Amino acid sequence: MLKTDVLIIGGGLAGLSAAKALEGKKSHIVAERENRPGGLSATVTKGGFHFDYSGHLLHLRWPKTSRFILGALGGNCLRLKRDARVFAHRRWTPYPFQANLAGMPGKVKAECVSGFLKAYSAGGGPGDGTEPFSRWTSRVFGAGISRHFMVPYNAKLWRYPLARLTTEWCAPFVPMPRPEEVIEGAYGKRSEGLGYNTVFHYPRRGGIGALANALAMKSSGLRLGLEVESVNLKAGVAMVRHFGPVHFKRLINTSPLDSFVGMAQDAPAAVKRAAAALRHNTVYVLNLGVKGVKSDMHWGYFPGPEFAFYRAGLATNFSRELAPRGCASFYVEFSTAGEALDLASAETAALKGLKACGLLGPGARVVQKLWLKIPCAYVIYNKERAAALPVITAWLKARKAQSIGRYGGWKYSFMEESVKEGLEAADALL
Repeated sequence: MLKTDVLIIGGGLAGLSAAKALEGKKSHIVAERENRPGGLSATVTKGGFHFDYSGHLLHLRWPKTSRFILGALGGNCLRLKRDARVFAHRRWTPYPFQANLAGMPGKVKAECVSGFLKAYSAGGGPGDGTEPFSRWTSRVFGAGISRHFMVPYNAKLWRYPLARLTTEWCAPFVPMPRPEEVIEGAYGKRSEGLGYNTVFHYPRRGGIGALANALAMKSSGLRLGLEVESVNLKAGVAMVRHFGPVHFKRLINTSPLDSFVGMAQDAPAAVKRAAAALRHNTVYVLNLGVKGVKSDMHWGYFPGPEFAFYRAGLATNFSRELAPRGCASFYVEFSTAGEALDLASAETAALKGLKACGLLGPGARVVQKLWLKIPCAYVIYNKERAAALPVITAWLKARKAQSIGRYGGWKYSFMEESVKEGLEAADALL
């Protein structure tokens, strides 16, 4: 029988950060079901290429977590200025679309600017997060920007009715420019300072998985290949596949909240019902290794219906070390509401789309490919989520358990926030 002070479910960034803070202070076990650390912040190597699960970048904004992350990476880190773009109406314009309309046709530009100014003059503010996205974007950005970018892009990303999607997630992920920034971005200078990710960090070597590997080094509590099948918070015991019971005093969960509640034997019926109401989409990422590519862009957004994917990026523009010499690597993202994606058809659509926007020229040749699936990708913000989370959180608090990170907290967040929550969870226990 195994006993520990703290059981941490999941060896992603949140779980590894909590373990790092507990090291030498409380006994702990990090139960990671995969045979490598990192969760979705891992890197898969194939044929000399290092492929991530999508474009996972480090947006550092808090001093403590910044020091923690950069300290873990040591000198293995690059600082980059964002080059993101939007491909619409068969041409590129810088991201964010709403503040960089200069690249759009004159008619589209005029429609977007006039619509924004009309919405702004009507008093369009950020709101309280409960407003449906379809109404919110029209009220805040106007009809033009909504029609040409906000509505088609977000419909493709979320795969959920925008009339039911609430807007609690929008800040800080949707830049909200001032009128002068919209006008200048359409008829004057390019706007480069908007958004939470204007500058980001990325490992020089090893892909984003280098961070998880660095945090996992010398971790006395990390146990790979350990899958928790059930948990009883009241009894303080978890059952591990092919292993047996693990007894704990406190628990930190970083696995998807709905799945965690599903395996909790002592969860009341009301908590089970609340978890069953939670929704998410699924993302499939096609990673491509290509010869003969010339582009400085980091990533691009594709709102148009002629593109089956919603975003594509050039990972080798984060670090040249991700691919063999003379090669580039792409990641192309497709979203579904949970249904399986026809990978062969999606691959054909990806290549066609990358050629149509000019990222793959006539001389480009694909030399490697790898599909990666993110079953629980973006959690859906709706009224059901807003009602469910307080019920689940109250039960966890009564059991002195914590559920943290992007999926444990059931939210839209970024990697530094997961690290921050891991450190804070450990501090709460200490």
